[in-house]
Amino acid sequence: MSGKDEKADKMLDTSEQIRTYFYDALNKNSIPKRPRAVALGMFDGAHLGHRAVIMNSAGVEVESGVWACSSVFTFASPPFKENAWELISLKQKKAVLTGLGVDELILADFESVRQLTPEQFVRDILKEKLDARRVCCGYNYRFGKDGSGDADTLRRLCQPLGIEVVVTPPVTVDGESVSSSRIRRLIEDGEIERAARLLGRPFTLDIEVTVGQRLGRLLGTPTINQVLPAGFVRPKFGVYLSTVVVDGVSKFGVTNIGVRPTVGADRPLAETWIIDFDGDLYGRHIPVTLVKYLRGEKKFDSLDQLKQQILEDAKTARAVFLGGGTREGQPGTRPVKAVLFDFDDTLQNRKAAFTKYSRFFLKKYCPSLTGSELEEKVEYMVERNHDGYVNYIEYLKSLYRDWGWEDAPPAEEAYRELQMRFPEFTTLLPDTVDTLKKLRQMGYKVGVITNGPSLNQNRKLDISGIRPLLDLAMVSGDEEVRKPDKEIFRRAAFRLGVPCESCVYVGDHHVNDIEGASGAGMKPVCIDVHGDIPKTLGVPVITSLSEIFELLKQA
Repeated sequence: MSGKDEKADKMLDTSEQIRTYFYDALNKNSIPKRPRAVALGMFDGAHLGHRAVIMNSAGVEVESGVWACSSVFTFASPPFKENAWELISLKQKKAVLTGLGVDELILADFESVRQLTPEQFVRDILKEKLDARRVCCGYNYRFGKDGSGDADTLRRLCQPLGIEVVVTPPVTVDGESVSSSRIRRLIEDGEIERAARLLGRPFTLDIEVTVGQRLGRLLGTPTINQVLPAGFVRPKFGVYLSTVVVDGVSKFGVTNIGVRPTVGADRPLAETWIIDFDGDLYGRHIPVTLVKYLRGEKKFDSLDQLKQQILEDAKTARAVFLGGGTREGQPGTRPVKAVLFDFDDTLQNRKAAFTKYSRFFLKKYCPSLTGSELEEKVEYMVERNHDGYVNYIEYLKSLYRDWGWEDAPPAEEAYRELQMRFPEFTTLLPDTVDTLKKLRQMGYKVGVITNGPSLNQNRKLDISGIRPLLDLAMVSGDEEVRKPDKEIFRRAAFRLGVPCESCVYVGDHHVNDIEGASGAGMKPVCIDVHGDIPKTLGVPVITSLSEIFELLKQA
């Protein structure tokens, strides 16, 4: 591993575990009062539309140097408790919010606010309780008794109180607006791949493993059983291809969702056979990602028939996840089904983006610099940044020392600001969007695998607007594994439901991208954005993203 990579391994992500409060109308001190930017909504799926609303509440300065606390105000449980409603567990929701820069989650009991008029909600909760300086909502937001208030009502009531209102327009995928109800219908119809695109991440069951009848072990196909929570969406009953991560390693298998008509079950559950795995997972939360619907649930006349069908399903899973032409981890000649990309210096010009950020940073904290002094310091910041392969806390401290900057902002605070602000200067390469769209039109699955802290990289993907164009976005800070480890490449391929050998991976770093993808069995392609990559890598080299189409013709 290069020195640059060793430094990158030490990059700090200052995102903390999100603070959680419960709104109590009778206790004035249940939630500390501080300036807030508040995202309002159900956020039952934290999907692409929700992400767009929440993003507007993060990184808000109410005045110079004073940051509003980014808050999400939502319900502790859905208003209609009899319905299978939730699309995501609370643990998963907190992880998404943290990756977007949210500081706190405020949960309210629906019954405690349902009788409030829109005026009471704005005055008593947003203004008095939360000290909201900005509130963010979706275009179809409703609030107040009987849903009598909408986004226009919110604007009207907040304006005289000095509260800014930001209303997010609909986010569309494939020409249709993203909504929880649409995603729920897709999941209930077994359209898991389409649902994942609207969610902005794979649909994953994160449920504790419980003790079952141990019938699978007797059949030679040991399974983990997870009882579906009462308020959770019900995937279409049947058998799915699935993938799990156990102790940091990706595995694949088949999952039956339903009531097991052959042997019976008293309530819906997910029963997963993790192929080529043998271990005790009872009592653990094992995330099971549903990848593709295979067939409907079926009652068999005998346990032997059931076993034979399970083995056939496993055979299908092995072919889908591993392919049939080569041994796993070895490049093969199977047709390309997915094209994946690095992000920085592959889909975006990171140097150009960091130059813009450096100029913003210096203008904010050193307003007295002349034009030439400013540009000289900008150039120095960019040069010392080493394309992001630095420990940012030490990087900032070294700048302060070199410049004799005694009244500089604390390095830890400046780094947090960098994570929030740098993504706002994301500079996509000219052909990024068109290339991603065309690949999808041609039938390829499209994804991103990027190293970096969760907050920084997730904000780049959202602010750039490319997340809705992707089938998968994988950030090392979320996965606790980073390139060039082949595990992160395997994990991505498994979640897309394709063999590694059917994936092309495009990146710029000879170790993290080229060697990492090759080691996982993918077909690596090097992109040379800045014209400084040696031509002796032994893999195809392109200088623009659009050149990938000619390579795909030859693949």
